[in-house]
This record gives sequence, structure tokens and C-alpha cells, in this order.
Amino acid sequence: MTSARAFRRFAFTFGGVVPVLYVVALFRDIALFTVYPSLGLVMLGTHHSRDVADPALGFLAPEMYWYGWTATATLGGLAAGLAATLVPDRWTQRLGSVWVWVLPLLGILGCVYFELPWFRR
Repeated sequence: MTSARAFRRFAFTFGGVVPVLYVVALFRDIALFTVYPSLGLVMLGTHHSRDVADPALGFLAPEMYWYGWTATATLGGLAAGLAATLVPDRWTQRLGSVWVWVLPLLGILGCVYFELPWFRR
């Protein structure tokens, strides 16, 4: 049975770290896997259509990275959350609860910054 404090540390760490890791995975193009929905194919790692097919045929096999980016961020958040449960209580008392809000906001700002080119003419 887990203690309530350990679960709370896990939940707050997981919730704060996942958005930041998602932005890192998005910017660095680190996907746990790549999905080709038109082919019904899932490949481990980040693969671009030019890696597995002729570049001219890239439109026939569009790749989806979102699932891989989300899985990468989730696994990183899981590792960070599990590590946070092992940290002693006296170390976590110094950290303010403001980080619970700051880290997800940084993730949102990173995603907005990444999507800005879609709105430029």
C-alpha cells in the first residue's frame, strides 16, 4: 500500500513533467513509435516516409508522430513520478506548490510557440 504523500508527489510530478517532456519530444522529434495509418503499420522510433518509401510516394504513406510523442512524454513522466516517490519528505517541503502550475504552463507556451508558423502567411 502506498502512502498518500508518495502518491501525491507522484501525481504532481507526473502532471508537471509530462507537458514539458512533450514539448521536448516535439522539438527534438523524439517519438517512441511512428504510426502509418494508411498502411496499418507501427514502427518503433521516429521514421519519416522517406526512410521507408520513395520520397515521391510520401503522400501515400503519411506518418503520425503524435502518438509516439505522447508515449515518450508519458514514459518520461512515469519515470520522474516514480523517482519522486523515493525522495524523502524533507526535500520536497522546500519546493513550493507553484511548480504544479508553472511546468504545465511552460509546456503550453512551448506548444503554442511551435504551432505559430501554421498561423503566419
